[in-house]
Amino acid sequence: MKRTFIAAAVLSLAFAVPVFAADYGQPQQGQTMNFDQKKAEILKMIDARAAGLQDDRACVQAAKTLDDLKVCRDNRDKVMAEMKGRGPSGGQTPPQGH
Repeated sequence: MKRTFIAAAVLSLAFAVPVFAADYGQPQQGQTMNFDQKKAEILKMIDARAAGLQDDRACVQAAKTLDDLKVCRDNRDKVMAEMKGRGPSGGQTPPQGH
């Protein structure tokens, strides 16, 4: 359980690395965001990811069956797809009634 949470945290940090790496180098022409705005945006995304991990953790802790764990995974996948701007995966909603 603890390993799963640590692995999820490490994976979420792995997604954050490209965000920070993209800002290194010369500013591009027409760039409208200043440093403080960009910093606030990045912090907002990190907070959203952290809140999502807490929700995942609570769901898994409350799970009583394998079907409950599947619902947790389906919900996590749906939220991650929405965070990446793709909407729910494949436009399908996970099965309900679990």
